Amino acid sequence: MAKNKEEYQLRYIYHTNKYEDAYLIELELDQYCDLYNAWDGSALDRKALDPGLSNFLERASFELPLEEKVEICFYLPEEKKDESKEADARATIKNNFRMDIFFLNRKLDNNKRKISYYFLLGIAFILTAYLIPENQDLSLLVSLLQEGLFIGSWVFMWEASSLFFFSTKELKDKKKRYLRYLSSEIIFNYY
Repeated sequence: MAKNKEEYQLRYIYHTNKYEDAYLIELELDQYCDLYNAWDGSALDRKALDPGLSNFLERASFELPLEEKVEICFYLPEEKKDESKEADARATIKNNFRMDIFFLNRKLDNNKRKISYYFLLGIAFILTAYLIPENQDLSLLVSLLQEGLFIGSWVFMWEASSLFFFSTKELKDKKKRYLRYLSSEIIFNYY
């Protein structure tokens, strides 16, 4: 019942394409250049999306269930209709999501390296602490060193666990949402 209620509420907020059974993320533009970051001087297919548009699409993606299909629908005035600009806009939007996925993959690889590094340091600290011989003359100093190594090992292990269970999971979830946008239809309607 709770899922049906949530789905009903989402369908109230987002229109749906009943033929494709997809949620519509609808945006109104005055002109095609509203899609792009005004500061970006790159070629059209390499331009960055407007930051407000990127934030809106990201928020909408997190509001909608991941297993549901989405379509991005832009509304423009009839006199602005230009099929070549439509094609450029579609390519730019898809390229932006590909670029986002590329950078997410780099972050995921970086996390893997950090996890391995922290885990190995944690193991090395634990082994070092256990291998320090007990010496009666320096027992306080040795004891402090051992405790410091144990604490350090748990800090490294916690950081590795935190990266593995929390940060990496969030990045993978974000990647799935961007992949969903890559396979989404981009529609232009005119009024």
